[in-house]
Amino acid sequence: MITNTWSARGHLESLGIEHSTLTHQDVVTLSYSLHGWQLLPTTPAGAPPIVARVWLFAALNARGRYQAPKRPGHPCDLEDGGPVVDSVVLMAIIQRHFLREAAAAWDDHSLAAQLGLDPADLARAQRVLDAILTLPARNPRPAPLGYHWWAR
Repeated sequence: MITNTWSARGHLESLGIEHSTLTHQDVVTLSYSLHGWQLLPTTPAGAPPIVARVWLFAALNARGRYQAPKRPGHPCDLEDGGPVVDSVVLMAIIQRHFLREAAAAWDDHSLAAQLGLDPADLARAQRVLDAILTLPARNPRPAPLGYHWWAR
């Protein structure tokens, strides 16, 4: 099992996962999560913007559990060249992913209206979640209701 940043970076590199811009903590979180360890994503108040793929993968591996960022409105980088978004976007799409019963108002537009967000930000974050679902997880966590169930 990996024990340090170098071996965690080596693990990500062996899988072809870009890690050069990730912090020590993000590299370890992503690597350990890929090994199947359930690490709840956490974000201290003074932390830099959350890296969405790391936070979402950790939350996905932990079956949708996470600790909300200490600072309300903590910024999140979706790494898509667009502006940072409010971290509540990540919490909303991971909760949507793990719903066990179909419920109204979970599509991007309805959810954005309820949370006071831009629906485009939810769609951008969903693309990140869709991308991380392709990572070689030891314990995959598909959506109980199926892929993009809310769009049907």
